[in-house]
Amino acid sequence: MKVRHLFLVGLTLMLGACASNQQKEVDDAPRLPAKDPNVALFEEQNYKLYKQSVTQMYRSMKLPAINYDFDSIRPPEYAYPLLDKVATLMKEKKNIHLILEGHSDVLGSDEYNYWLSGSRAAALKSYLVSRGVEADRIRIHAYGNTRPITLDNSSDGRLANRRVDMKLTKRVWNSVY
Repeated sequence: MKVRHLFLVGLTLMLGACASNQQKEVDDAPRLPAKDPNVALFEEQNYKLYKQSVTQMYRSMKLPAINYDFDSIRPPEYAYPLLDKVATLMKEKKNIHLILEGHSDVLGSDEYNYWLSGSRAAALKSYLVSRGVEADRIRIHAYGNTRPITLDNSSDGRLANRRVDMKLTKRVWNSVY
């Protein structure tokens, strides 16, 4: 009877140890965050910058990025009021220059992504020039997919990487480039 009782206790301990090992394997499995922290931070900063007035833009010298639909060079509809504020600022403050940095997601060839990112920045420049900003005060740089915000290849991550960053500067071009 003692042997049988010891056998059952030993068997119970072994099964319990196996079950706890299986539970440990499940708990140790890596979990993806609900949202990439870089994307969340980018969205939060972009939202705050988008709400700025022309005066606040001049004080902060920061502008939000404009995100694009997949394979599109046409600025999204939400960007036009922002671009109008940027044009107003640049017409009022003649010492301000603008740098437009185009980016793309990882889908497509490197050559196509460089062309796409440059075309997105050029479309913004064209719109600003049509609103009265001098073309020589705007510079364009195309980076393709070489400067991503996130390596997350989900649809949200790719959307965050399809953007044109706008940077204001008071420097004269010869000191910048």
